Amino acid sequence: MSQAADRPKATDEAKEDDADSRRRVFITYLLILIAFLTVQFGHGSNIGVAVSLPGDSKAMNLALGSWVMVGVCLGLPVTPWACRTFGAFRTCSVCVVIDLFVILLMLYPHKSMQQIYAVRFLVGFFEAPLLPYLQEWLAKFGKRSWNVWNTVLHAMVPVGENLGYLVAQELDAMGVSWQWAFFGQALTLGVAIILIAGYGGRRYLDISPNSSHTFVSSEDALMTAPLASSSSTNGDSRKDAEEAFEDERELIEDDPDAGHVVEYPVTEKWAVFWATNASLASQLGFLSGCKYVIRDYAIRHGFNVHTVIFSFSAIALLGPALGGAIAMSGRCIRPDHWTQHRRTLLFLTTVSTVAAVFSLGLLVAPFSLFWPLLLVCFIAAGGVYPAAQGIINIALTESRVIEASVYQVQCNNLLFAMPMPYVIGKSMDCLGVDTSFRCVIMIQVIAAMGFATSVVVSACTEERSTWNRLHGLEMSTRRGDEADEDLE
Repeated sequence: MSQAADRPKATDEAKEDDADSRRRVFITYLLILIAFLTVQFGHGSNIGVAVSLPGDSKAMNLALGSWVMVGVCLGLPVTPWACRTFGAFRTCSVCVVIDLFVILLMLYPHKSMQQIYAVRFLVGFFEAPLLPYLQEWLAKFGKRSWNVWNTVLHAMVPVGENLGYLVAQELDAMGVSWQWAFFGQALTLGVAIILIAGYGGRRYLDISPNSSHTFVSSEDALMTAPLASSSSTNGDSRKDAEEAFEDERELIEDDPDAGHVVEYPVTEKWAVFWATNASLASQLGFLSGCKYVIRDYAIRHGFNVHTVIFSFSAIALLGPALGGAIAMSGRCIRPDHWTQHRRTLLFLTTVSTVAAVFSLGLLVAPFSLFWPLLLVCFIAAGGVYPAAQGIINIALTESRVIEASVYQVQCNNLLFAMPMPYVIGKSMDCLGVDTSFRCVIMIQVIAAMGFATSVVVSACTEERSTWNRLHGLEMSTRRGDEADEDLE
């Protein structure tokens, strides 16, 4: 009797512990958002400083953005090794603390341009492990709200960058030192780090794998079944696979939250991963390139400097936010479900094409329509980032989340983020502002073409997988017939 009476009490206590755990995870997530927003604020401030610096060479000024990416490119290859050797939590913790002290070096007065290059390089190097760690953290602690949490996390990138972009330029326009922007960043980041460490602790920050959260469909699983059934003449492996995924589907139906869990493919989808990855890099290249060239281009065509700063900052904040909200609402697509990856790729192709059409319109439309057209372009382009990020994060299966994030960031850095600031500056010095702006527009066209290629790649790989499945079933049948003949 006493044991029966204790069971409801134990159940209630377990529910209370679970509710408390979810609340602590959520608050930890909010604190992480503040810290991540602050980091992106620093990157935006760096761009704002680059476009505001006086001098005859735009290339040397805009190279500030390139040196940050050089640091990230050198830090990312070390990240997987450091995470395996010292643990992802310890690696990220140490790098964030060092990054805070490096940011404080920006406050040192009378620095030369070369010294600023060195500081921004160190900032990029020690911030390299941050995004891969956060993607793994979301996969573990935010798996039941991944769609929303991932959207909000990546929304901090344009929000933080554009706030920093705005603040740094306005400080310079008012005659105040732009170093105050980095002082505010360091202060906010320091407070956020203390709160995260004190409230979350190791329990809610350590991402050591201790549980599985992979749910895939029986259709994807059966694509690999012929490989198992081809080595068995009685078909037991195929039956086991069907029974296992039938049981899993029943578990999902019984658990109302299971439908929100991230779905991974059974095997790595490298072709789709790289096609989407390169296309996303082009898309980010367009959005980033506009920050470097838009000020000079708009001023050249008669806009006031304050009008340019506030108009572009508002568009760069509002556009991606609206586009990302539409993409991640769950009504159109589910980027965290591999079973819907083809629909996601079609969505990416559509919105990137719309963005390309409106970006080309910027070159021919009257300047009275310049800012409205740019807003529509940024709304369409804003839907690309979270949707493509979902495909990239899950395409290499659950065991490669950190590696997938490293590859994504590295691809973007090598193709566009690292060389682009200096190349745009050099183009503005040698070819003029108008030509540089046209080149940035063409990057959006390349992004649309890339996502269309991703759809084709996905269709081709799925067709090959279907052929392999049918071929495997045929081989299994033949071997079964041969076994029956041997027995006779």
